[in-house]
Amino acid sequence: MDNFLSRPEFQSAVIPFIVGLMFYFGLRKLSAYAWGWAVFSAFLISAALINGLMLTPLTGTRKIILLILASFIIIALVRQLITSSNLQRMVLPVLGVAALIWVFWKVLIRMDVLGVAAFLAGGVGLLLWLLWAFDRVGNQDVRLHGAGFSLLLGTGLAATAGASALLGQLTLSLAAASGGVFLAWVLVGKANGSGSSSGIAGGFTYALAAALLGLAAVMFARLPWYTLIPLAAIPFVTGLMPKITDSRFINALVTSVPGLIIAVATSFWVWRLGGASSGY
Repeated sequence: MDNFLSRPEFQSAVIPFIVGLMFYFGLRKLSAYAWGWAVFSAFLISAALINGLMLTPLTGTRKIILLILASFIIIALVRQLITSSNLQRMVLPVLGVAALIWVFWKVLIRMDVLGVAAFLAGGVGLLLWLLWAFDRVGNQDVRLHGAGFSLLLGTGLAATAGASALLGQLTLSLAAASGGVFLAWVLVGKANGSGSSSGIAGGFTYALAAALLGLAAVMFARLPWYTLIPLAAIPFVTGLMPKITDSRFINALVTSVPGLIIAVATSFWVWRLGGASSGY
């Protein structure tokens, strides 16, 4: 069993996919936010297997794990406490930027003014773009989760192919958890939605996780920064896909295809470029 649980493909793909799938099956009738709690549980288990449960020393990777887990709780609270979409669009970007600065603070204080300006322009710009793009599809489950799954898959594959196995594993585990829940929703979810869609709040975790993990691969694992550009286009492109039929399966397939093509093509591009490993 220990050998089984220590294999990277099980830690970052099989286990989170199955856990996410089964948890959604069990929670869908108990909570309107079954999607969030299912992905939260699957990612928590997978992250514990990949990186352990130790919080000290509080490295950048552990900060990212904590922030991703916290984002699910933030979404649940925002959905209950802040019903105004306009107010959500003010609060969540501020929290996202604060999370970004907290993770990379030790790097920022060692940069010169131009370096800090470049990071803020690129990193904050990436996060705000993703939040805006997910806000466009946030009230449509099939587009929201299709875009989120494709974006995380592409970010994880790119990080693994060109930079860091650890960051890649964590991102792929979150993608697998999301993919498992997405499949469960397609099979047995409510016709009127998964309970996760709510404007910008619906895509907050997707945007925050992709931005933090992607930027970490750029800053610490030498992933070429320009590979984040096609990946960041995934939620926007997904939002352009029309609804073809009333079949959730067909719509999920059609909606996910453009993002998956971009994700795989970008990962192949990174693999061809080559990269250096990192212990971050």
